[in-house]
Amino acid sequence: MVLVADGSNIDYTTWDWLPEAAEEMQAYISRLLAESGIRAHDVSARAKSIASFRRKQELKGYENPLTQITDIVAIRIITYSTIDRDRAADLVRERFVIPDGEDRNPGEDRGRPDSRRGYDCRHLVVTGEKPPADSGWVVAGGKLQKYFAECGGLEIQIRTVAGHAWAEFEHARRYKGAQYAAISAQDQSVIDGLFGAAADARSALDSIFKAIDGFLASPSAATNRAATLEESDDRAVNTEGPALEIDSLTRLLADRYPEDGAGSEKGVEFALDLARACGLTTIGAAETALDTVDHEQVVRLMDTSVPVTRVRRFDDDLLARFEEEYISRTGAVGAVANRRQQLEWRFDRLRGKTRYKTYTFEGEDAPDDLTSRPFTASLAVRELARAVAHRAGVDVVLVPDAISRLDDLKVGSRAVEVSLADGTSIWVATNIGRGYAEEIMQTILRQAPGLDVRVRREGFPVAGFDTDPS
Repeated sequence: MVLVADGSNIDYTTWDWLPEAAEEMQAYISRLLAESGIRAHDVSARAKSIASFRRKQELKGYENPLTQITDIVAIRIITYSTIDRDRAADLVRERFVIPDGEDRNPGEDRGRPDSRRGYDCRHLVVTGEKPPADSGWVVAGGKLQKYFAECGGLEIQIRTVAGHAWAEFEHARRYKGAQYAAISAQDQSVIDGLFGAAADARSALDSIFKAIDGFLASPSAATNRAATLEESDDRAVNTEGPALEIDSLTRLLADRYPEDGAGSEKGVEFALDLARACGLTTIGAAETALDTVDHEQVVRLMDTSVPVTRVRRFDDDLLARFEEEYISRTGAVGAVANRRQQLEWRFDRLRGKTRYKTYTFEGEDAPDDLTSRPFTASLAVRELARAVAHRAGVDVVLVPDAISRLDDLKVGSRAVEVSLADGTSIWVATNIGRGYAEEIMQTILRQAPGLDVRVRREGFPVAGFDTDPS
């Protein structure tokens, strides 16, 4: 049944689906922020109640309120600092159509009395995605698409936690406060002065939070980059294995990031473009690059508020691995117009705070070429097998399904040939994670108890000690 308001042609069954439109927009904005490395304090959306809608319609005298009221659905983004507030506003401007005059901060409006200073919130009204709309995030046939087609606009408010605290308290105590309205003009002026002082404190707090965020984005401390990985050494790059193509990369992403969503075929194509831009053309090369990255630390630093896909995880790990060079190489890859800027924002979360997963060797029987530099997990296994086989014989380093005299390991192990000093070879699996690599190193050194060779991961004992860590 269609309900019509007195004197208007408003179908109030619209409110049956407006909450769904709000939910879809909230999911959209949450994803947009996460893709750009912005961790918001809160993202929330609401549909205006029918009662509030009617009050605004009557107050403003709108003839076509569904198209004239621009906050029937509204979303609020609360960030921790003005840096992320301004970045979030830039994302909205980049992604959505904003009518003239609908990008403003009411707290900066001219004519606002000084006694009312303190409000600081960006208000943007959007009417849909900018063409060409190729994000795929507005669900075809969904309620958000319907909203943009039938309603006049959707309001996005962006403020900091400090600005939110001030605005919520002021709204409750002064703007909507019955007690404030009941006191004398003299007492109101005292309250106004106190709110002005609170506004100055809010501004100072925002400035301090901005300084903290700025320092965290570019810390002065020396970074732990393990520069001695000697990337120019051919042994540090495994170019063996299948070529990096859609199918092989899809399997690699599933192996590396099993807990994350698979994403779309288009997303994997994008990931392939990213890898090739970095010169990674084989599965082995991609695995070697990823092996050096402390993925768990990258995930913690990115601190995404919504689930992300395996492609995004891959993108973040490559950013951690290649740093500024990655921004230069891949900033123009894909369809996102401001990708380079978003990579720079995301890199602010990683800069100087991520470490490579590296292994070092020590001990009287460890050759100089092992103790002189760190290694990645899979490379550490190969170099340890090479060194121990030279000292104690090939039989000592053989490990079922991981190290063999013959090229008979499973295809999925992606075994590579390791040449020994006597002219013979062994075959060593390279498709191994950190945990399995450490198990193999422990096995090798347990099978050669007379050798003084020890392995550490970033100082943590891994193998060759009196009791191998579990």
